[in-house]
Amino acid sequence: MITDAIIREVKYPPELIPDSWFGAVPLNGESAPPVLDLRRFSPYVLKLVNIQTLPNANVDLRARYGNTRVNENTAAMLSYLDGTPAVTALPGAWELTANDILYYNFFGVAAVANHPTQYGVWAFKHTVAHKMLYGINLTPDELAICAELGIANSVEKGVLPLPISQQIEREYPVVGEETHTRNINIAAVNTIYTVEVLYAQADEFIVLTRVAVAPGTAAQNIQLIIDRDEDANFAQLATFPLALTAGGEIACFVPAMTEIRLTTTAAVAPGAHLFRYTFKRIKLTNILRVRFGLVSQDEVTADLWKKVKAGVL
Repeated sequence: MITDAIIREVKYPPELIPDSWFGAVPLNGESAPPVLDLRRFSPYVLKLVNIQTLPNANVDLRARYGNTRVNENTAAMLSYLDGTPAVTALPGAWELTANDILYYNFFGVAAVANHPTQYGVWAFKHTVAHKMLYGINLTPDELAICAELGIANSVEKGVLPLPISQQIEREYPVVGEETHTRNINIAAVNTIYTVEVLYAQADEFIVLTRVAVAPGTAAQNIQLIIDRDEDANFAQLATFPLALTAGGEIACFVPAMTEIRLTTTAAVAPGAHLFRYTFKRIKLTNILRVRFGLVSQDEVTADLWKKVKAGVL
């Protein structure tokens, strides 16, 4: 489960944290605890994206982002991939942006057991442009940068803040992309098995971008655990809502300066189990060093520092 504490571990924004859930949806009530309930995450902006869930006329999807509430029955959501009773459906179009409250859960028209979902949460810190867009007060230093670079005019024109996709495409130079597969023998219950440890090279960092796992059963409750650098249990995914087929893969963007550790465990040992994951090797540039807080203001040009803090870069 993504918690406020996990959001505070976001060091290399923007980061897309993956998550998945399955559980009971009660009659005339919401699942407890909620699938996602984030309320104390300043100075971050969060976006709930890539929601996948199983279409079911007895289940309503409920969400809240800021003061906006969503309540939609899932029966007409994107349906099964092949008509079989697999738990994976195709992701819908969701982008719920919040500065204060982000909530996601299910309400039961009738009682439903083991209802599955997967989703992701983008997390990044406010730039001057974001504060202008969301009406957040600027500090004196930010006011000076805003005036010098004309940020207010750019926000009014709609050219700032930059979309995350555009920012990554322009500013994250990819030097390699690999997809790995593993068949791990999970032979004992509640035992941690290593899937793989991925290491960054000099002047580079790595980013985990996609994960797919054979779902197993609800009773097996197979978990995929993602650790990065010093952050243990940064993400922990229940594999029951995932799949190896197209649409069952979950998107993520988890950067690490030194290593990403993938491990797995299960409540009922399934034996051999299949995993697939993709990562990129990214050149560590001065723009990214400033954004990640890896250099001080005195170590780069004043122009670069201001543009990154402003959200121009």
